[in-house]
Amino acid sequence: MTVDEAWQRIEDWLRANAPGSYAELPPPAATGEIQAAQDATGCAFPAELAASLARHDGSGGFCLPPLHRLHGTRLIAAEYRTYRRAEQERSLGGPTWWDVRWIPLADDGCGNSLFVSRQPGPSFGRIGDHAKDGGASFPDDGASASLGAFLASTARGLHDGLWGEYEPHVDDDGFLEWREPDADIVVTWDMQEMNRRYGFG
Repeated sequence: MTVDEAWQRIEDWLRANAPGSYAELPPPAATGEIQAAQDATGCAFPAELAASLARHDGSGGFCLPPLHRLHGTRLIAAEYRTYRRAEQERSLGGPTWWDVRWIPLADDGCGNSLFVSRQPGPSFGRIGDHAKDGGASFPDDGASASLGAFLASTARGLHDGLWGEYEPHVDDDGFLEWREPDADIVVTWDMQEMNRRYGFG
């Protein structure tokens, strides 16, 4: 599945099921905007990232599962500068917190983010997970093999109704969020049984 095919399936589902989220998808980035972001990071973007930006300049209010919003061109450039500055301010000799060959891709709104690796070797083109307090790791799941794989898995999760441990949920205003299937279950505690079992009361 190509990036455009994956986006088409995502758009079709959102249009039919989550019109609020669909309306928040950004327009395409201009060629000059993509080039400016590449200049800011000092490297050419992987073809799939360029193709995604040419379709939508980020994901706007639409979250890819479970919580990540794709960056647009301007945010890619801004986040790259922020990460580079933070890495340079770290003490010499410590583990690498941010590599110049990583391209910021998305964030979860809590300080954690995803990136695309341009490092030669087995991590090239893979999506890495950057924890704000712990640095980077590369998940083993197939969805992280590339941005195209991530978009394709998102499209499948929407149409199948399940992405890993999460399912798409649309609120009354037509906005999508990803939830664990039992998120709406209300737990009722039997206090008499709890007291009997653990010797209280």
